[in-house]
Formats: sequence, structure tokens, C-alpha cells
Amino acid sequence: MESSSELKALALDALSHTLPTGIAVLDKSFRYISINSILAEFNGVAIEQHLGRTVAQVLPTLAETIMPLLEQVRDTGKALLNFSVPGDNSNNAEQSQWSGSYIPLFNNEQQFCGIAVVALNSTMDWFVQQTRKDDLDRLRKILDNMFTFVGILSPDGTLLDSNSPPLMLAGLTLDQVRNKKFWDCFWWQHDTESSKRIEKAVEDARAGIISRFDITAQMKDDVVIIDFMLAPVYDDNQQLSFLVPSGIEITSRKRSEQELQDSETRFRRVFDSTADGLVSIDSQGFITLANTRALQMFGYEAGQLTGQPIEILLPQRYQQHHPKLRQGFMLAPTTRPMGQHRELYAKRKDNSEFPVEIGLTYLEGDKKAAVLATITDVSAAKAAQQNLQGIIDEKTTLLAERTLLLNEVHHRVKNNLQIVSSLLSLRSRGATPELKQVLLESQLRVRTMALTHQLLYEKRDFSSVPLANYLRQLCQLVRQTLTNADFIHFDFAEMDEQIVLALEQAIPCGLLATEILTNSIKHAFPDHQKGKVTLALTQRENKITLEISDNGIGLPASIELGQGNSLGMQLIPAFISQLGAQIELSRYQGTLYSIHFSSARE
Repeated sequence: MESSSELKALALDALSHTLPTGIAVLDKSFRYISINSILAEFNGVAIEQHLGRTVAQVLPTLAETIMPLLEQVRDTGKALLNFSVPGDNSNNAEQSQWSGSYIPLFNNEQQFCGIAVVALNSTMDWFVQQTRKDDLDRLRKILDNMFTFVGILSPDGTLLDSNSPPLMLAGLTLDQVRNKKFWDCFWWQHDTESSKRIEKAVEDARAGIISRFDITAQMKDDVVIIDFMLAPVYDDNQQLSFLVPSGIEITSRKRSEQELQDSETRFRRVFDSTADGLVSIDSQGFITLANTRALQMFGYEAGQLTGQPIEILLPQRYQQHHPKLRQGFMLAPTTRPMGQHRELYAKRKDNSEFPVEIGLTYLEGDKKAAVLATITDVSAAKAAQQNLQGIIDEKTTLLAERTLLLNEVHHRVKNNLQIVSSLLSLRSRGATPELKQVLLESQLRVRTMALTHQLLYEKRDFSSVPLANYLRQLCQLVRQTLTNADFIHFDFAEMDEQIVLALEQAIPCGLLATEILTNSIKHAFPDHQKGKVTLALTQRENKITLEISDNGIGLPASIELGQGNSLGMQLIPAFISQLGAQIELSRYQGTLYSIHFSSARE
């Protein structure tokens, strides 16, 4: 076990190396027995160069000042405490100051045996203080040039200090707010709730709670939004020293966030109010967003589709091949319909299927949503289409039956008229010349009507008759019926092949042309002299003009339409009326009939 003297020596040695104080032990001849590094460093001499040497040898420039003091302590046996001694100029560039104490040491017999030197280097202490002051000034400059609000409060919330930005923006000086309660300062007086919230934050900080929240602060020209924090600061003994409020002005950021939030809200409203289902998909094929219509369409709740592969919405038969098709689309993305010329089906949550139409929109530069799929449920449209197709099929069948019936009707009417024509022909045999002529004309009229039904039957279009073709065949029919008419030449000068007439107009038009042609052949060329009959058919806008002329002797001036003994001349006005036409008669160089009427279709 160590002796008490050994323990004292160990303690002295430990203290000399631990305390921030210069310590040395001198023998009665003032030679250094031990010295710590702090005092040796200040003296400017290594520890080894101290040991065994006297103070006068180590510090020759201070010997005149120090030696009398050491001798006084040796001679009186009394300590000298806290005296000032200048440093050694030879070892330091500037004057140094000591604050030292010389304490006499006695042995057990109370005889003087040495001196303990305890030295505080006041020059070093000044340097430390100056360094701390420079650091504080540097910190103050940094804080004053930051756009951050920083202050120091006493534990009771009194403002002790503040950096420049919050003072400058509020048009204040530090003296106007120093020693005020923080919640009573100008920044919070625009709003009672703001002041109360700051006061509550001070109470929480005293209780060790750090507060952070957004709050409005009054500045000179505006009210700004501050990201505010208040934190307690403790000393080494965990005692509350002061409170530190800090803040960052975030008005622009908050406005941007609000504008972004408003934009997202508007987008979401439009997105969710769209009548079609909208589903966004990332580049890996996972669903990132689905609108309300899509959720309703597929039977899912909000959030259930997010993060799921898009194949979850496809029937089982499509799921195996769809990833390859999706990857191919991403290699060459375009905005286009999906599955052109094919019927597409989607699958609900309950595995039921329904027909859809899908449009794909590539969203360039958006990693979260690479593709937007627009999905339309076409179940109702498809059902309506099927119903319409059923109606069309039914109507087509009815139309075919009606066409067949009309075809048969026109065929039978034509046959019946031909029977009537044959009966008239039989009756004309053996008849007197006058009666035979009447019967032949009647037969011609019957055959004219039969020709109309024949054309309808052959054309298989019962709505109209091509007038130009009808007139050419009619001329041949008149030539055949009037057997002695070979001397007549028909000239079709200008015939518009596009003109067609409905059945209700074609028959009176044909009968009118028959009567005019018959009169021309019978009366314009006496003694069967050769002649020419010209037909022209034109249309201007919605008016049709039919001209029938001959180069015969001309119609006598005494004969007018609707007058005379000729039945044909009497029938012409009736056919004109049925046709809804106007007729002009010219007697110059033969006879010219100009007939003007509108198409029934117009």
C-alpha cells in the first residue's frame, strides 16, 4: 500500500498535468524539481531543461524581479499570493503577464525545504478571451448576413438579442425590442392568435419542448409567413440557460405550394369528373392513378388499384401476351387507339367482362405516369348496335319481300297490259278503218304504260325510271305500232342520261310523248314523205325541259291544244296537268313542243 507521502506526490503530479494552471516545485536553492507542460511552454523552455537548474538560470531576464520574491518567501516562511509578474520578453514577442503564487514547503520538522509555484498566465487568458470575442464577432457577421431570423431569449421569454434581418425587414432597431417579452414584440402584434401562439411556445420551451410551426409575422410593408422554431438551451449542469427562436421566411414557397395544391385540386376535379375511365400507368406497367369513373367501372374502392399491374383489368385470355405488347408500345410510344379493328374486353373485380374502347396517350417525361389510358364502356352502345342491326336485318328482309312483291306486281301489270294490247289488236282486225285507227292508238297508249312497268321490272328499282332510255324505247314502240312509219327518222340530239322520274310522273310523261309523236307521224308528213322527229332532254337546276320537234308541214293555226276532233289533242292538256308541267307550242318550220316541269324528287 502506498504511503500518504506517496499519495500526495501522485495527487500533485496528477493535478499538475490536469489543471489548466502552471505548476512547479523548487528546492530550497530555487532549483526546479518538477514543472508541468503549461508553465514550461509559457517559459519557452522544455521541461528537461528546467529540471536541476535554478530559476535564474532558466529565466535570466526575470531573475531581478523573481529572485527577491523567492528569497522573501524562504526567509519569512509566508506565501505570496496572486502577485503580477511580467513575462520573459526574450521568449515571447509581446509582453506577457503572470498572476502567480509562491507557497513555502516545510518538512515534518517544520523546516523550510522548498517552494510550490502556482502560476496563471494572464496573457494566455487574454488571448483565449480575445479569440472567443473574435469568434463571436465572426458568428454575428454570419448571422447578420443570413436571411434567417435568430434571437436569444431569457428563460422567461424576454428578448435579449436578435440578428439583423428580422429587425431590418420590420423597420426596427434592437433597442426597440430588447428587454420586451417576445410575444409582445412588433412582429406578432398584427394578430392576437399569433401572439398567443408565441407565448405558448415559450411556455413549452421552458418545459423542455421544442416547438416548430408556420406562423405569420408583421414586417414593415407586408405580412410574411415564417417557418418558426423555438428551442431551449442548457448549460453543462443541465440548467436552462436561454431560449433560441429561429425562423425562415417561406411566403413564396407557401404561395407556390398553395398554387400547386390548387392546380392539383383542379386537375383532380377534372380527372374525376370525366365521363370516361382514366388510368395512368408507369413505364413498368403498374397503375399509379385511377379516376372515380374507372373505379366505378371496374368495381374497386379508392386506392385498391394503385400499385397493381395493369393486367389485373384484363380477361385471363389476354394476360399472358399483354406484357409483351405493352413493352413494345413503350419502345415506340404514340398516342393512338388500342386494338384497332378488334373488339376489346375488360374484366371487373368480380371477373365479369364488358366491351370497351381504349385510347392510349403517351406522357413524355413523366416517370410516375408514362401512359394515360382512356377507357370507355361500350356495353350500352354495343347493345344498341346489336339492336339496330336486328332492326336493319328485319327491315332488309321486309324490303326484300316488298321488292319481290313489287317486282311481281309490275311484272303482272305489264303482262295484263300486254293482254289488253293483244285484245285491242285482235279487235282491230276486220274493223272499219276509222275504228281500226282508234284501236291502234288505244293499243299504243296501253303499250306505253306497259313499257313503264317493264322498265321498272328490268331495272329492279321501283322508285324511278331513267327518262332518256324510256323515251328512246318509246320512239321505237311508236314506230312498231304504226306499221307505216318507217319513213320517219328519230334524232336524239341532246339527252341527259342522269334525269329520272318517279312512277307517278313517268306514266303521264310517256303518254304525253306518245300523243305528240303519234300526231307528228300522222299529220306532219302527208303522203308518207320522209321526215325527222327530234327529241332533246335537258335539266337546268331543278327544271326539266323536254323538246319534241318535227320538220313536217307544221300544225295548222286553227288547231289548239285541247281542241279539235283528235282524241290525242284533247288528252295532251290532261297529261300536262298530271305532270305538273307547262307547254309551249311553236309552229315555225315544223312543229315544236317545249315541255317544262320539275322533278318529283325535288
